Formats: sequence, structure tokens, C-alpha cells
Amino acid sequence: MSWHESYDFVIIGSGGGAVSAALAVKEAGKSALIIEKQARFGGSTAYSGGVLWIPNNYCLGRRDTPEKAALYLDSLLGDVGPASSPARRRAFIKRGTEMIDFLRRHGMKFKHAHWPDYYSDEAGGLAEGRSLISPMFDVNRLGGWRDRLARFDAWPDVPIAVQEFRALGLAKRTWKGRFTALRVGMRMAFKKATGKLLRGSGNAIQGRLLEIALRERVPILLSTPAQDLITEGDRVTGVLAEHDGKQIRIEARLGVLINAGGFSRNKEMRDLYQPKPIDPGWTLANPGDTGEMIRAGMQLGAAVDLMNEAWWLPASMKPDGSFGGLHVPSDAGKPHVIIVDSNGNRIGNEANAYMEFGQKMFAAHAVPAWAIIESRHRRNYPWGSTRPGNTPEDWIESGYMKRAETIEELARLCGIDAAGLRATVDRFNEFARVGRDDDFKRGYSAYNRYNGDSSHRPNACLGTIEKPPYYAVALYPSDVGTAGGLLTDEYARVLRQDGSAITNLYATGNSTASVMGRHYPGAGASIGASFTFGYIAALHACGSNR
Repeated sequence: MSWHESYDFVIIGSGGGAVSAALAVKEAGKSALIIEKQARFGGSTAYSGGVLWIPNNYCLGRRDTPEKAALYLDSLLGDVGPASSPARRRAFIKRGTEMIDFLRRHGMKFKHAHWPDYYSDEAGGLAEGRSLISPMFDVNRLGGWRDRLARFDAWPDVPIAVQEFRALGLAKRTWKGRFTALRVGMRMAFKKATGKLLRGSGNAIQGRLLEIALRERVPILLSTPAQDLITEGDRVTGVLAEHDGKQIRIEARLGVLINAGGFSRNKEMRDLYQPKPIDPGWTLANPGDTGEMIRAGMQLGAAVDLMNEAWWLPASMKPDGSFGGLHVPSDAGKPHVIIVDSNGNRIGNEANAYMEFGQKMFAAHAVPAWAIIESRHRRNYPWGSTRPGNTPEDWIESGYMKRAETIEELARLCGIDAAGLRATVDRFNEFARVGRDDDFKRGYSAYNRYNGDSSHRPNACLGTIEKPPYYAVALYPSDVGTAGGLLTDEYARVLRQDGSAITNLYATGNSTASVMGRHYPGAGASIGASFTFGYIAALHACGSNR
């Protein structure tokens, strides 16, 4: 077969895992190419909060160990099958630590996010968390690539780090919130005075990695969708792609890494595999998250798993279909709000992990669910990206937010059983007064309290719902990507139904069935795994960790 291009390793997709894989291949003395179907670099990682959950990372010192991390994952995840096998969990823990140190040697910058593990009260959980973020990054440093870095355009272009959103939301309540607001304001003034285009979150991490990749002369082809995998016998040998309107055949002598994301924006696949009701319009994944490469792997006999899961993140949607904000647990973990189904029953712990709450919405047939919000919540806390104390009248006029003077009238406006909602509110108010949630233990864990209001007593997450007016907003199981896909082993090799590996085919990220199973153990768990298994795949392809 003739080839238009030839490399040792071809990486399909530029999201988390692409640069860690490419640099590992380059360090091994081999050549790597990154191809990206979109016109901008970064995938869903560039759209995200830009957090990596990496156990035993250098910031934690002796406060974490591989054994403690394994205990946490084992106690939390349980036995969910081969996607989260003991071997894959151990590989993630061991190689994740190594991958972070490897990237730091190449100039990558990280810092500890101080974000509690989402189940910090489980055995092995850490109240200080295992999450890493990247410091603010001036995307002007990318030169001509500046405008080719993907970002979530619905987020305001404000120089704020992802972990600062929580403190900023308490600017009316705590000194830490006020100092954060001052710091962000000073950063905005500095940005304006210097012309620096400072960004945090996913742009900070993917921007820095893109800068490193360009410096290391890793070839990157944007607007180059992969169309198929090329095989010889039972071995993957290359990629058929489209570039500049022409089909090109790219040889991959040592292997191909599928890093192309999941299928959040593929209606056919979501209808086939995911719980109902589901709508691709609810997703926050990048526009290229359409599942073609998962299907390409399946056509070669690859097994799939966890196809009914996603990284659920309950959100509201405006009447015009636009995104209204993410609300669990950031908004819903604050006092004076609960989330209920159409019978008026609470669905779960509103301050717990978002993936879990999305699962509970489907289990309760609560799509949509309803956030029931009291006047003090609207006065003291944000709703989405809207500041405290501001309830735009067009929210009410458009029907996005309901408003009423009584709980019963609010129930009628939402189609909720009024007696059921009244009983739930009365029961919740008793919990709030004593600071003890006997139904769902809201406010008990470090992660719950992290999302609450530390100035509120006796429980940072519980506040009565008794002062009108009352408000309600419909919530939907949005997501930031699907969590099921190609089944892979501890070396990131794609597996067939019989457990054998497809030679020279690797996968990572949302293209795979997650090593995290059906849980989200901490902020950045999906991205951390994507980076780690991309790195693992490159090492294996180059013969470094067989």
C-alpha cells in the first residue's frame, strides 16, 4: 500500500492524552502525529474546567500513597467489570504519577487545586483531594495558533481559575469570597493594561500543552477528520483521513491511538445506548464528539462497555435551547434549595457528585427535575453564572424560572404534586433547623461542605425554605461527555470480545469504557485517566512498558 504520510504513531484527536502520548513517543526516539477533525485544538478538555485527578501526585507528598489510592478506588467503584479491572486501576495509579512528572520535565506547570475527593469520607478518600490544575496561561504565547485553541464560548472570557468560581460565588457571604473577587478584578485590570489574554480552566492546561507540543515540533493537523482505520490482516497499520478536501492515507508503524472523544453529539448512538429521555442538545461536549472512531473500532471486532453512562452534570436550559448553567452541586449545594421530582420528592443529596445526581435523576424518572429555590438563595448565591441578588425579569417572562408566593402555587406552575412538595419542604425545613439531613446526609462530607456556605450555621449546606417568593427551574441531565466506549486493558490496548488485543490499536479518554466505572471519584477524574492512558499507550507502542 502507498502512503501519503508515514509516522510511527498516529493520535486521532487533540483532547486530553494527545500531547502526553506524542511527547512520550518523541522521547522514545520515534515520530508521532496528532490529527484533529475540528478547526481548533484541544477537544472537550479545552472546553472543561481543566482539572486532572491524579493519585499520589507530587503536590501531596507523603499524604497519599498508591495503597491509599487503590483502597479509595476499590471501596468506591466496586466490581464493575473489565473496564475498571484491578490491573487498569493499578496502571492508572502508578503511571499517572509518572505521567505528571514526565510532563513537568517538559515544562508543564501544575498546582494543587485543594478540591476534596468527591467521596472523601470513603476509605482512602482525601479531604484535601488529589486534583491538579494549571496556572493561568496567556494564550498570546501561542502566536499564530492563539485562535486555534478551542474553548467553550458560553463561558465569559474572564481570567478566573476553575476552583475560584466556588469562592467567588460567596463574595456576599465570606471574606474569602471577597478576596477572590478582588483578586479576579485585579487580574482583569492587569489583563487590560498588559494586553495579555489570560485564561484558566481547560484553556490553561491545553494551551500550555499546545505550546510545549509546538516547541517540541510535534506535527499537528487540524480540520483532518479520521474516516477509517487501515488494517493488514488483523493488525492496524494506519488511518484513512480527509485533509484539504482530499483523502489521505497515514501510515502508523507502531500503532494508532483513538483519542477522539465519545458520542455525546450522536443522536443515533445515544438513542441506542443511553437512558431515556436523552437529547444531544443537552451536552456540553465539544462539537466533534460524534462517536465515529468508536464505531470504527467496533467494526474491527472491538468490545464496548458502559455505553449507557456519561459524565452527567445537571444543568438548566433556556427556552431557546441555549445553556442556562450548571447547578449541581455548585448552586444546589448551598442553603435554601432542594431538587425534587414531579411528585415533590427529593432525588438525592444535592451537594454530592454531579455524575451520581444525574444517575439518580434517571432512576427517579425525574427528567426534568425541579430546583426549588427560596428567596434567600437568590439574594445570597449565584445561579449559574448570574450573580447573587440578580433575578432577571426575562427569566420569569420566558418561563425559564417560575416564581410564586406560596409553595403550592409554585408546584402548580411546575406541574409538581402540591401536597407532595409541601410535605417534602416541611420535612427538609426540620432537617435544616437542626443541621442534620436524615434522608441524604447533605453537608456531612468535606466535599459537601466545600460546595456549601461556610458562614451558614449549623450546616453549611442546609437552609430552610420558608421565606417567599419561591422560585423553580427545570434541570436536565446534561453531560460533558459519554463515559462508555471501547474496552481497553492496562496497556490501553483495544480488546475484542474474547479479551484478545487488536494489534497496534490503542484508545484513551471518552473513546473508552472508563476505568472509573460508574463513579466520578474526584474533580478531573476523566481527564486524568485520559492523559494517563494516552501516555501508557505511547510507552507500550514504543516497547517501554510491555
